[in-house]
Amino acid sequence: MITIIRISAIALAAAFLTPVSALAYIDPGTGSYVIQLVIAAFVGVMFSLRIFWKKIVRLFKKGGPGEPKADDKPLAP
Repeated sequence: MITIIRISAIALAAAFLTPVSALAYIDPGTGSYVIQLVIAAFVGVMFSLRIFWKKIVRLFKKGGPGEPKADDKPLAP
């Protein structure tokens, strides 16, 4: 418990002793890269929802995930 208090005290002291402004430069390419990341994440989520949509709907239906649908055909031996 004492080590947790010591570590948190050191982290708090380090946070207060660091400079406030970083004086860093962010070029326009960084902004477009962030926009690309957001768009790619959105498209990835939409694609995943499209693939697994039937399974998601089946999970929330009345019968649950274990009950077969009416249009499911049994496998022939």
